[in-house]
Amino acid sequence: MPSISVATQQNSSESKPLPLRTVALIFAFTSFLSAFLLFQVQLIVSKHILPWFGGSAAVWTTSMLVFQSLLLVGYVYSHLVSERLSPRSQSNLHLGVLAAAFVLVLALSLLWPSAITPGAGWKTLSSTSPVRDVAVILLLAAGLPFFVLSTTGPLLQHWFSRQGGDARTYRLYSVSNLGSLLGLLTFPFLLEPTLRMPTQGRLWTVLFAAFVAGSTWCAWRARHGNGAVAPQAVAPDSAQRQTTVTVRVLWFLLATCASAQLLATTNLLCQEIMSIPLLWVLPLSLYLLSFILCFDHPRWYRREIFHPLFALLLFALCGTIHFALRTPNVVIMPILLFVACMICHGELVRLKPAVQRLTSFYLAVAAGGALGGIFVAIIAPRIFRYFTEFQLSLAASVVLLLWCLFLDKSSWFYRMGFWLPAGVAVGSIAAAFIAGTLIPSLAKLLVYVRFYPLALLLGTLVLIGAYMQRVTGAERISRFRAGQVLVLLLAVLSLVVLYQTARPESGLYWGKRNFYGALRVYELAQGGKALFHGQTLHGAQLNPPNNRLPMAYYGPNSGIGILLQNHPGRSSGSGRLRIGIVGLGAGTLAAYGSPGDYFRCYEINPDVIDLSAGAQPVFTYVRDSQAEVETELGDARLLLEREAAGGATQNFDVLVLDAFSGDAVPVHLLTTEAFDTYWKHVNPEHGIIAIHVSSRHINLMPVLEGIAEHDHATMLARFVEDGYPFLDNLWVFLARHPEDLQVRGLLPNPSPIPNTVPPRVWTDDYSDILRLLY
Repeated sequence: MPSISVATQQNSSESKPLPLRTVALIFAFTSFLSAFLLFQVQLIVSKHILPWFGGSAAVWTTSMLVFQSLLLVGYVYSHLVSERLSPRSQSNLHLGVLAAAFVLVLALSLLWPSAITPGAGWKTLSSTSPVRDVAVILLLAAGLPFFVLSTTGPLLQHWFSRQGGDARTYRLYSVSNLGSLLGLLTFPFLLEPTLRMPTQGRLWTVLFAAFVAGSTWCAWRARHGNGAVAPQAVAPDSAQRQTTVTVRVLWFLLATCASAQLLATTNLLCQEIMSIPLLWVLPLSLYLLSFILCFDHPRWYRREIFHPLFALLLFALCGTIHFALRTPNVVIMPILLFVACMICHGELVRLKPAVQRLTSFYLAVAAGGALGGIFVAIIAPRIFRYFTEFQLSLAASVVLLLWCLFLDKSSWFYRMGFWLPAGVAVGSIAAAFIAGTLIPSLAKLLVYVRFYPLALLLGTLVLIGAYMQRVTGAERISRFRAGQVLVLLLAVLSLVVLYQTARPESGLYWGKRNFYGALRVYELAQGGKALFHGQTLHGAQLNPPNNRLPMAYYGPNSGIGILLQNHPGRSSGSGRLRIGIVGLGAGTLAAYGSPGDYFRCYEINPDVIDLSAGAQPVFTYVRDSQAEVETELGDARLLLEREAAGGATQNFDVLVLDAFSGDAVPVHLLTTEAFDTYWKHVNPEHGIIAIHVSSRHINLMPVLEGIAEHDHATMLARFVEDGYPFLDNLWVFLARHPEDLQVRGLLPNPSPIPNTVPPRVWTDDYSDILRLLY
């Protein structure tokens, strides 16, 4: 009898349901880990393949599009599974998917350096469709694991609600976004500076195994439905919310707008500074932080704080753009992104449904995010010459905000009296007019941003809302017809903003945009043309008879000008030079070519080749050069690696690296592996590598000092301050033999960049950017 009693007590203990707190912790841990790994894999794979596509900022935009599309597929899967299958069938299906993903990760771990870092055989030398190639590699390396990770959020929340966690279910979404945020921040600040890429991939694989274990427990737990939780731990769900077609459309559009704003801001920041994971992480972290705050508690999104702040930041951004203030512009854009996302996600949370319909809610959010990615990565480059999607997404934020305020009778749109908005509108216009009269530069800004028509339009909208509430009452006016009027006015507002950003710029001669960025050619007031990539000048040329004068960073007194004119090879028997150039630009260096010289230019952007070396070039340096000039399309490093592997070393007397004068510095061209390739193509007797490092935001001198120490090379830096038609420039020269740098007129002088950072050595698996920013 005693033995039977003990057994009965043990069985009773084993069948006792777990407390809701324990179940919640396991579900929260699995959600957190899945989101952490989901964003880590994006960063690791994207950075790994970034050098294969010339370091273009569009690699990250395309990656975001691919992963947002996979996220949408994962949410569709979660919605269909939760709506159409029984708990046991849901469990069985998801356990099979988890097993398939885990087996694939193990298999790729054996074939590649790590499961999510593809082998070198997948590199593309030059691509006519880089978006497609990036997508294929990402799907192969991370498609199935990312899909499994993406299903976790909504599916686990659905299962948790059935376990009795109704009141806490939406907080799991905040927990998962916290995991996403930590996954982002730990990459540039912890993993990237300390671990090499294959090691990061292997660590990710170990954590993925832990995620699979946690998901397996949750899937097995889902078989038991809500009967496995102690009844006293179940909290009541919030009141049922009415879910109309309009509300569902707003779910979708608010998510689309926030996603488009995220990617558009990332594009601009990467073009202004450089395409590195740090600048991928910053906007995405702000985006996720807005998700975390808004879904954690309504107190974080306060309309009376964020709406005026949004208006002030919009006006400040217009001012920095008008006056070409790049540094304040770079500071304002991330803040404006955060405020815009807080508004979109805050209004989204106000419209969220009860947990019984959470999978359809997340499906709409994911679909909106995917559409935002498609618009920025695929549609916008084809229909806009510049990054107009940035301004357009901001205009859409204003439209959606006013729409949400119109639908919410408790909003300030209805609470305000008639005379207050009237006084604010009239007072703002009067104050702007008086200030513009006293300050001419402010008057130009007000005209530039169309302040007066926009103020009148927005003031009219506010007055309509106040008048409807105070005089006629909302009940006496058809909401449908009032909504039609509001949408029409908002459409006019959007068109005004779009026209403002898309109108032809003064002096613009030619403009085009592709995967590698936005190119523009401006006519110079002095007679001539200048080539810009984003905000960075990439070369210029005067009209005849001065069209053969090297301009900008390449004048006769610049370091590269002195070297090409006075190279020791000029005084040798043949007097002929072989020059390699990484980055064609306007083709200015071809002006230094003499009869018998050979120039070989490597350029990744086909539009640049058309402008400078095409059949009808805008810049004629290459066409008019006395040297033989050839151009190769593709990433310079990959092309040079292929040539070296085939035994076709170029034996350059000078190899010019001119891909660093802009702000989007391709890191893969400054690694020890890259310079190993360069030295193979440089004349071993007297070859020189010349590097142009006139970057506005990155101090590359410590990296070049590290390269010089690593390769036992002599380094010489020359900085030149010059006036029109030349620009200040900093050139660094490396040579195996010190006497090779004893060129007439090429004397070292102090660099304008303070030498406060010790030499750094970058490799393909390691690069630390943070200490080099200034």
